[in-house]
Amino acid sequence: MEGELCNLPEIMAVCKKYKAYTYLDEAHSIGAVGKTGRGVCELLGVDPADVDIMMGTFTKSFGSCGGYIAASKEIIHHLKHACPAHIYATSMSPPAVQQVISAIKVVLGEDGSNRGAKKLAQIRENSNFFRSELQKMGFEVLGDNDSPVMPIMLYNPAKIPAFSRECLRQNVAVVTVAFPATPLLLARARICISASQSREDLIKGLEVISKVGDLIGIKYFPVEQEKVASVDKLKKLE
Repeated sequence: MEGELCNLPEIMAVCKKYKAYTYLDEAHSIGAVGKTGRGVCELLGVDPADVDIMMGTFTKSFGSCGGYIAASKEIIHHLKHACPAHIYATSMSPPAVQQVISAIKVVLGEDGSNRGAKKLAQIRENSNFFRSELQKMGFEVLGDNDSPVMPIMLYNPAKIPAFSRECLRQNVAVVTVAFPATPLLLARARICISASQSREDLIKGLEVISKVGDLIGIKYFPVEQEKVASVDKLKKLE
C-alpha cells in the first residue's frame, strides 16, 4: 500500500542476531523487481535461503490466480495440515497453472526470447518516469524508486470520490484507497504501473492527473517550475 521497499539486509541481520523468523511478502515484487525479476532479495542482495518464509501471488506479474509459499519442508508440511486456506481452497485449474509456468519462462528468458528482460527494463523505466513527473508536479508520492506501486496522497476523505470521478470523466480510471484499508486520514490513489504502457499512455495519464490535482487541490508541494514542462516536451518528441 505504501510502494516502499523494506531495508531487507538490515532486517535479516537483526533476525539472525536474535534468532527471529522472517516472513517476506513478495506479492508486488516477484516478477517485477530485481534485474531478472526475482524480487526484493535479488534487488537488495539477500540470499533467499536466509528467508524462512517467502510468500507471493500469481495474480499480478504472472496474470493468473492463486499464490505460493516457499519455505522449509517442515514448515510446508505443517501448513498443508493446519492452514484453513489450503485445506478448504480448491486447486488451481490446469490452464491457470500453465499460465504461471509460461509467464515464469518469459521472465527468466527460458522461452527463447528476450521479452522478459525487455519487460523488466520497461517497467523500471515506466515506474521511475511516472513517479518523477508526479513529484515535479507537486503531488505527494510515497514509495521508492523502481517500485511500480506509487500512492498519490489525497488525505481528505471528501477528495476520494472527487479525484476518482474527475479522472474517470476524462477517461482515466484510477484506484482510490481509504479506510479501513488505510488509516482514516491517509486516503490515497494507488497507481500500479505496467510494462505494457507506452510513454504516450503515461503522459496522457499524467496530464489528466495534473489537471484533476489542480481542480481538487491535492498538490501539496511546490511545483518545480523549471522542470514542469518536461511532460510537454516529451509529448512533442513522441
